[in-house]
Amino acid sequence: MRTVFFIVSLLCTLSLSAQIHRELKSTIDTLCSPYYAGRGYIDKGCLKAAEYITNYFELIGIEKKNIMHQNYRFNVNTFPKSMQVVLNDSIALKPGIDFLIDAASAKGHFDNILLKHISLNKLKYRDRIKILFDSLSEKRYAYVLDSFELAIKNLAIKKDDLLAMLPEGLFIIPSTKKLIWDVADYNYKAGVINIKSDLLDAHTTTIKIDVDQQLVRKIKQKNVVAIIPGISDSILVYSAHYDHLGKMGSATYFPGASDNASGTALLLALANNYKKIKNNKYTMVFIAFSGEEVGLLGSHYFVEHPLINLKKIKFLTNIDIAGDATNGITVVNGSVFKYQFDLLNSINKQVDLLPEIRSRGKAAISDHYFFSEKNIPSFFMYTNGGKGYYHDVYDQAKELSLNNIEGLYNLLIQFYSKL
Repeated sequence: MRTVFFIVSLLCTLSLSAQIHRELKSTIDTLCSPYYAGRGYIDKGCLKAAEYITNYFELIGIEKKNIMHQNYRFNVNTFPKSMQVVLNDSIALKPGIDFLIDAASAKGHFDNILLKHISLNKLKYRDRIKILFDSLSEKRYAYVLDSFELAIKNLAIKKDDLLAMLPEGLFIIPSTKKLIWDVADYNYKAGVINIKSDLLDAHTTTIKIDVDQQLVRKIKQKNVVAIIPGISDSILVYSAHYDHLGKMGSATYFPGASDNASGTALLLALANNYKKIKNNKYTMVFIAFSGEEVGLLGSHYFVEHPLINLKKIKFLTNIDIAGDATNGITVVNGSVFKYQFDLLNSINKQVDLLPEIRSRGKAAISDHYFFSEKNIPSFFMYTNGGKGYYHDVYDQAKELSLNNIEGLYNLLIQFYSKL
């Protein structure tokens, strides 16, 4: 009899696991599709994703009065149309693969101008920067800034601060590292392009670019909040950011599967779970943040203009990058909120849901940060595994394994049940 019970229980668990896997995959596939345009600021990608999340909350039965949109505005630098780079008048480079426009770049329209290499490896004093950069003013040249990374190290200066000193013109940074894109809420005077260094050999003499750019001021974006009232008005929160990098030109978009369609999918699956429970012990709140990639803007705005009583929050768990937990998870603030981390770890050891849970200290790297700065107990969890695609065109839904994500889903539910 006990054997039969075990088999039935195991089959139910496997069935539930497969269901969760399908649900997560469906959401990730949808949010990474071309319709959502990388969940950025061209083609209303981010706003379309907000609508999808809202519809999901409604579909699982959360009352409309308990679904809120928090509108706010910020500036964002965009590249809505042309994104063309040609070397030697014949070699057309592929956006996102061969080159990336700097997120804060100005527009650029240059027709087969000469490349001129400028070595920065001896640049060790900040007072020499302006003198050097002011001399780079001939419009017939595109300046290749060799040893750029070394110059940043020698000068102990941030990349953005150094690029902000450039005059108008076209500047190229040879990249030996993986091309990683970002979002900026400002722009430089200069046009700045990162190109794979092996494409800039001695035979590369000219460049043609046609890059459209627009700094959009006070664009409206929104956080989406859903509430499931509980027996107690004490609050447990799950959060995840749903925005990503959007499009670089009209044809190239960044799907953002791992970062953070995966976390958004897990957030929605958790909401679905708690909605099925008739009497949750605590009031459950689910916050889908926008503006994270621009500098945690959505969560910062929420904390400064809260839609719930922050003093009632018993705990918040922020989920960012949840596509592959082959090697378990890392918990930011694990060493800050040690009691909760020990509880999480003890649950995992009892039921063996994840292979490892690592602890990190305080870090201002995701949307948990401003809550913990308000002394609200909070974790930021991310998974350890996957192919390493991040802020690039390869972070696609098909590349996510979702290994052990059902385990993470169950661990979060059990963790909150014991708080």
